[in-house]
Amino acid sequence: MNESGFKKMFWGFLFVMLGFKIQGFDILPNIVGYLLFASAFSNLNSESTYFSIAAKYNIPMIILSVFSIYEKPVQVSGVQFGILGVFTIPIAIASIILNLLVVYNLFMGIRDMAKKREQPDLVNDSDKMWNQYKMLQIAILCSFILIFIPLVGLVYIMVVFVASIVVTISILGFINRCSASLN
Repeated sequence: MNESGFKKMFWGFLFVMLGFKIQGFDILPNIVGYLLFASAFSNLNSESTYFSIAAKYNIPMIILSVFSIYEKPVQVSGVQFGILGVFTIPIAIASIILNLLVVYNLFMGIRDMAKKREQPDLVNDSDKMWNQYKMLQIAILCSFILIFIPLVGLVYIMVVFVASIVVTISILGFINRCSASLN
């Protein structure tokens, strides 16, 4: 049961962390990732109350992620709002906060499981993965400010892009280790 939950969590992170858009359509839609998270939390909720908490925050993320399946490609310069106009801003803020709450509780659930099974390396790695994820999200938010400084913004976005790949690979490797160790 735990192995199945961790495999779903692995694939959920892959969908949530990676985004490829072709003509505005997300090829790896976040909604699939959040649905996989929901299934993983269902498998693992008997292991830690954190998974139950994560599941509650995950429900609105499933709904909010519907709005990111298609985003009209930008054709003119300037500030562009999505289909929902100015409501895109509060939806984006809510998505960021809820995403952080889902991922925080996910990592704390893993930490709780590792602590119960006396796996101190996974306890420490869970904290480390949460901190890396949190810092990446903060860096992504800062890119919206630094984009207005041409050269600095471009370099910063490239660094954040590389960091996001590194963090994604680290998290996926961690989830695989948890799958093997926390059965």
